[in-house]
Amino acid sequence: MNSEDTFELPTVTDEDIYRASRLLDLPTTAFYGTDGSDPRQNVLKCMDSVDVAACPGSGKTTLLVAKLAILAEKWQYRTRGICVLSHTNAARHEIEKYLGNTATGRRLLGYPHYIGTIHGFVNEFLALPLLRSRGYSTTRFDTDISKRKLLKLSCGGKKLPKYLYHKIQNEELRISAVCHAHYVGDNRDIRLSAGNVNVNLKRSENETFKQIDTWKLAILKDGYAAYEDTFAYGHYTLKKYPSLAKIIRDRFPLLFIDEAQDNSKEQSAILSRIFMESDNAVIRQRFGDANQAIFDFQGAEGAATDKFPGVSKMELPNSYRFGQTIADMADPLGLEPYGLQGIGPKKALTSCTPEAQHTIFLFDENSAAKVLDAYGELLLETFSDLELCEESFSAMAVGQVHRPPAEDKGHKFPNHVGHYWSDYDPEQTKHDPVPLTFMQYVFAGHGKSELQRETHVMVEKIAEGFLRLSDFRTGKKSLARPKHQHRHILRLLETSPDILEQYQNLIVQFTVTQGTPTIKTWANHWLGIVRSIAEAIAGSPLSKEADDFMTWNDTPVTPATPTDANKIRNNIFRYSKNGREVSIHAGSIHSVKGQTHTATLVLETFWYDHNLELILPWFTKKKHGWKKADGVRQKARLKLHYVAMSRPTHLLCLAMKQSALNEEQIAAIRTRGWQLLQVRADGSTELLQTR
Repeated sequence: MNSEDTFELPTVTDEDIYRASRLLDLPTTAFYGTDGSDPRQNVLKCMDSVDVAACPGSGKTTLLVAKLAILAEKWQYRTRGICVLSHTNAARHEIEKYLGNTATGRRLLGYPHYIGTIHGFVNEFLALPLLRSRGYSTTRFDTDISKRKLLKLSCGGKKLPKYLYHKIQNEELRISAVCHAHYVGDNRDIRLSAGNVNVNLKRSENETFKQIDTWKLAILKDGYAAYEDTFAYGHYTLKKYPSLAKIIRDRFPLLFIDEAQDNSKEQSAILSRIFMESDNAVIRQRFGDANQAIFDFQGAEGAATDKFPGVSKMELPNSYRFGQTIADMADPLGLEPYGLQGIGPKKALTSCTPEAQHTIFLFDENSAAKVLDAYGELLLETFSDLELCEESFSAMAVGQVHRPPAEDKGHKFPNHVGHYWSDYDPEQTKHDPVPLTFMQYVFAGHGKSELQRETHVMVEKIAEGFLRLSDFRTGKKSLARPKHQHRHILRLLETSPDILEQYQNLIVQFTVTQGTPTIKTWANHWLGIVRSIAEAIAGSPLSKEADDFMTWNDTPVTPATPTDANKIRNNIFRYSKNGREVSIHAGSIHSVKGQTHTATLVLETFWYDHNLELILPWFTKKKHGWKKADGVRQKARLKLHYVAMSRPTHLLCLAMKQSALNEEQIAAIRTRGWQLLQVRADGSTELLQTR
């Protein structure tokens, strides 16, 4: 038990806030506003449990980092720390990047503090200690590999419990259901989730439980567990050792949660159990925006209890990202509109206007493939060469649905992002893609390196691919996965200097000289080298399963030219005219959550119906916010498109079917500040005057 004095939080003064502003290179009015009434100062001074409801572009992460920097400077405890949890690695990296730039902030990057994801925290403090205590020392939480091993154990699904065949007709969903069955022993969660299918198993179905238990134990002995098992092991550990929660709370008396609106039902449940239930709850401050609560994973549910925001809350309704025009366009889509206040953008255009002319592109089936060209033309007209070359410039084209349907059942056009650009690859839009082949790791690394303008991210991605490949070794458990994977491989290959040289040459070739293989050079040269390196890392020959992972791609792409290859791999559409060029990144709305762009184009896609068409009443201001009568699907649409429409600083565009609008809607849309351009089949546009 901790022997330090009773915990007391420090008091935050105005001088502390001014010092933090200087430390983060911000103006002295950053947290006060020009008139001293900005609510951010109250958030920094608050030392009670509270939820901070922050609108898009409100500087939420900067505010959190400033508070952490102040606390780091005043922290007096050697064995008690601050716990900062985020939903994604991207959010964690952003916090670490800010803190790492200052000597004061770096104090929080090590013991006794913790900064990481929710899954990472549960792994480190609950799940992995339990597994290690029972002899499972190299467990990795990887659903893809667990699923593949489950397929093998069940003979491709043929030996799945008969009970499931009555409940789930689709074989792929049955496999997913078993793989996602996250329970441990007597602490079972009896709901199996697969896509949109939920199966409630009766306790009497003992044979089903026994069979699934047997398979999951076999996979665990082989060194793996499904990603969703993390929380099951966490709950099981707390049940077996109830005093652990008190120990964790003593270690972390202060908890911050970033992007709290993204916490799923399971995440909220285990965090509440660890930190908040019973009498000795910690001081918890959650930051987020309930209007942006969209999930990156299939079948996720928001918290039913302990919802964000709670009763005790503080609001940040003013956005530094965009001006009032974009604020007025996006605000009606919020489930509980803030009355968004646009006090940005920070920098006006060269034309001296704060915002560009926000535009709706209207198309038909013959001109949909020219929408990105029309968008590119508008970007070149709107932004100067200097603005296009700025490091901060970014143009996006996003849609709610970015993958084609599994089966063509006459889905309406346009269905997905690929209908606007045939070279679009949905696998490259993930924040941290989990590729299916080694070469997809290389391509994903190229994409991350180009976006971040740093080579090391590609090196790490290639190293991750090698460690994934080396897991396909014969007769041995999986390898442990270190934090710095490239450095780990260098250590593993120290005793094999020839192989080490091959690995280093490959890294240089793929990253520094950008000599990415073609299908021909992969088969004739690199394939054998990659296998040799992976076998040296594994200390064992690779199994037959490695052959699939080493194929060029599931659907091989032969790049015609290096430019085309880069465009396809990174989902970058390049538009050029009269010697000028602009790059447009295409992706899903999920993939750009939390980001800021100079310009954003929101594409019409199909989910039960055409999405933008169904939310037209919110564009014409006939509707404001969400009511239960609007339905759960409309709730999801509004959340997603609220996120999409609140990304840009200067230019917001929509792409809609021309047939979706009538005269009354056109007139209403014009009063909101939109211009409407008809896109022709040749890519040219015409300003819509009348219907």
